[in-house]
Amino acid sequence: MNADSDLAVYAAVDFGGTRIRSAIVLPDGAVEGWNTTETPHGEGASAVVERVADSVETSINVSGVQVAEIRAMGVAAPGPLDHKTGMVLHAPNIPGFENVQVAGPLSNRLGFPVFLGNDANLAALAEHAYGAGRGVRDMVYVTVSTGVGGGVLVDGELLLGATGNAGEVGHSTVNMHGDYHQCGNLGCVEMYASGGGMSQQASAALAAGRQSSLQSAFDERGRVSGREVIEAARLGDGLAVEIVDHAVEALAAGILSFVHVLNPELVIIGGGVANAGDILFKPLRKIVYERALPGFGQILRIEPWTLGEGVGILGAAEWARRNLRDRAGYS
Repeated sequence: MNADSDLAVYAAVDFGGTRIRSAIVLPDGAVEGWNTTETPHGEGASAVVERVADSVETSINVSGVQVAEIRAMGVAAPGPLDHKTGMVLHAPNIPGFENVQVAGPLSNRLGFPVFLGNDANLAALAEHAYGAGRGVRDMVYVTVSTGVGGGVLVDGELLLGATGNAGEVGHSTVNMHGDYHQCGNLGCVEMYASGGGMSQQASAALAAGRQSSLQSAFDERGRVSGREVIEAARLGDGLAVEIVDHAVEALAAGILSFVHVLNPELVIIGGGVANAGDILFKPLRKIVYERALPGFGQILRIEPWTLGEGVGILGAAEWARRNLRDRAGYS
């Protein structure tokens, strides 16, 4: 793991509205026993927790690791949540998953300590421990996928806030005259910069009669994806270029707010949208560097994630390690 002296084995879970991923993380950071299963819908919250436990048991069996070797488990879950009580308060993409105890039931069934954390926060931990953020003391991680989330490390430690949900750059308001987002906030970054936001904008424009190469996909399914919008923009489609430009502007505004409050050395962009490459990063860097105040932009780097889809698992394992470290009072 991140600490050279830590020779423990950890179980790790990353779950959301679509998939449950689990694995066993060895002392050198190697990941064994990968297992992926669907998140059950319509069967109640307890069925989701049981499916998580089933997935972990499969990972243990496939990895060949003995249960007695596993020191603890980290769980990366959608928020908001309460990491102290191990409860997910609201998982918007899992119907009925509200005020659900996760850590306690999993620990009782599996037989080792379980620590719950916000998925974006734990992704930040993973990039700090294993990826682009290694050796960096102050950094911000922003995940841009279906939604927009984030995590912050200050002096090498995860910034949690009062309830463990700090870093929600996606819900920062960047347009005071914008519409209300489903989160309840006004004109937030997620409305414009997320894959879901770009999908909604494009679909609404096509429904209203805007001309675009995306029309055939819209006619077939009644919607277009954020990925399709990005690809169309790459090919010069006018509507898609307009939407991606707005997305970059919103993301840059959100990042700038974090830069000016936190003064990080590094901003890492992860998630599916981050795979867009130069069409995202080139204008994003330009806007942020031009608008950053003196003393902020000169040392700032903006880089893509390096861990890809494994970021949640590695972050969950690192979260478990850090929680045990804090309990024992050593670093």
